[in-house]
Amino acid sequence: MAEKLSKTQARKLTHGAPRTRYPYSIERWYQRQITKLIKRWDKTAKDYVSSVLSRYIKQGTALKTDASDDPSERSWVDQFMDDLARLGLFLEATNSDDDLAKLTGRFCTVVDTFAYRNVKAQFAIVGIDPISSDIAIRDYVKAKIGENTQLIKSLRQDYVQDLQKDIYRSITKGQGVPEVTKQITERTGMANRHAALIANDQTGTILGQLDAYRSKKAGAKKYIWTSMEDERVRPRHQELDRTVQRYDDPGGGDDGQLPGEPIRCRCVADPVLDF
Repeated sequence: MAEKLSKTQARKLTHGAPRTRYPYSIERWYQRQITKLIKRWDKTAKDYVSSVLSRYIKQGTALKTDASDDPSERSWVDQFMDDLARLGLFLEATNSDDDLAKLTGRFCTVVDTFAYRNVKAQFAIVGIDPISSDIAIRDYVKAKIGENTQLIKSLRQDYVQDLQKDIYRSITKGQGVPEVTKQITERTGMANRHAALIANDQTGTILGQLDAYRSKKAGAKKYIWTSMEDERVRPRHQELDRTVQRYDDPGGGDDGQLPGEPIRCRCVADPVLDF
């Protein structure tokens, strides 16, 4: 394990440059935007249960889904399954791919701008103007927009599939509308927690990778791993805090990962400007 620096030593290696900031406001904004989408899914599902699926719900009476010799009963069950499948189509139609791409595009662009301004302020101390953009950065941001769009679509797909199973189990058990509605609320809560994870993971990853790219292009070969130094910092990152690491070291950092890349990591990299 690399030796920990004192705060004085760290300031000397960074020439007193501003510390790398973590964009909490951007992360929280992104999380709120995703939870707004989930809120629409929740409302769509509850409205659909009330207006369509409620006709299949009889408190205490289980819906029989096994084969029957009665054609009318078999048709009734088939109709229920068709309506349940239709719920999925309604949920998937709440947000278009273009809408999701606009949201993720705005998020990735804002993180990129934040990262550039941070690195620019740091390297100004030694008279270097880091690149604001190039082909690699543009391609990276474009790829992250696609990745984030797919993450939200996958979140929605999981929500739809799990919710259909929840509703199916509730109705076939003979549970009433309040129980079915509760199932939707619980499933929505799980999706909201996943949204928070996506926002945190993507904010930290994009920031860390763009900071590293611009810092290396500006001439830095090393960085100081800097944690938030609070009770939420995991033991491994407490050990890494205020240690000098090399960029592109497969055995450095957290198993080769940069600050911000490990899941739920809020650490940042301060570039060493003592070239």
